[in-house]
Amino acid sequence: MIIKDFQIEKIVKCNSGFLPFLIYGPNEGLIRDHIKKIKSDYLNDIDFEEISITGKSLDLNPDILETSASSISMFNSYKLIILETLKDKNVSELESVIHSAPTQTMLIVKADNLKKTSKLRKLFESYSQCYALACYEDDAKSMMRLIDNFVKKNNISIDRDIKNYLLQTLSTDRMISFNELQKIGLFYADTNTTPNLEEIKNLLNDTSSNNLQKMNESVMYGNTIKSSNIISKLLSEGNNPISILRSLINYLKRLQKVKVEMKKGSTFDAAIKSLRPPLFWKDKDNFQQHCARWPLNKIERNLSQLLEAEIDCKINSKLSSILCERSILTICHEGKQYFQN
Repeated sequence: MIIKDFQIEKIVKCNSGFLPFLIYGPNEGLIRDHIKKIKSDYLNDIDFEEISITGKSLDLNPDILETSASSISMFNSYKLIILETLKDKNVSELESVIHSAPTQTMLIVKADNLKKTSKLRKLFESYSQCYALACYEDDAKSMMRLIDNFVKKNNISIDRDIKNYLLQTLSTDRMISFNELQKIGLFYADTNTTPNLEEIKNLLNDTSSNNLQKMNESVMYGNTIKSSNIISKLLSEGNNPISILRSLINYLKRLQKVKVEMKKGSTFDAAIKSLRPPLFWKDKDNFQQHCARWPLNKIERNLSQLLEAEIDCKINSKLSSILCERSILTICHEGKQYFQN
């Protein structure tokens, strides 16, 4: 059954038995936000056991899901099983558990963007006792709603210029946008100061963001030494390796989008107008150089490799820093050939 986000609360609160959810889409921040709300808001008063299972662990041990779902906890009255990086070949194990409908259990399958032909989507959309929730990238309307809710919750007054700036600057990923808004909330908490546009710009344009942008540009130019130094600095400052990977992933996605538009016949200036958030004018020259020299098929291939590296980082958290740096520097080494002259 296909559902909307506002239906989750009613579904969870009105069902005490087995609840299987598929929460998927390109907006990973929104996916994590929904799962966080389910745990903190709807399961807050319940003693529950949380179990995490990946597609790789399911491949190695096909019985792990059924065993986890059917086992009885001595200390918790409820069970939350979160599955991620599943593939269509895992559907049979998943379907078996759904048919057995273990009581006092919630099953959440977390996935990236799925095609309509995906067996996972078909399973959750066709069964009336299953729920499928799509999380697409935030558009202007949903971002406006996010900003309005934040302003109301934090009792902050912002003018139209600040609101327009936020609409242009915030990411289409919900969690990234939420974290940026949290900076504003913390900065103006317990003060009578009225936010002004320049303060907001300085606040959101922090050192970490600048270093991530510098890393993206250095990598695409093939500057190995500079890229390695920036990555080391970001990691030493406590930045999550997955966040570092995602910064480059987003940069490649934006390059891909512009390259596709140009392939259709648009000029570079016309193509970049489709980017959300808009391309910052100071970054335009470097972005144009990368767009002109990197072939589209190489961008798409490296994008796939970075997405695989992100999954590997999630599975092997102890090696995530090494995996992150190695995957990024591999792309950087390739970039040298496009900027030798």
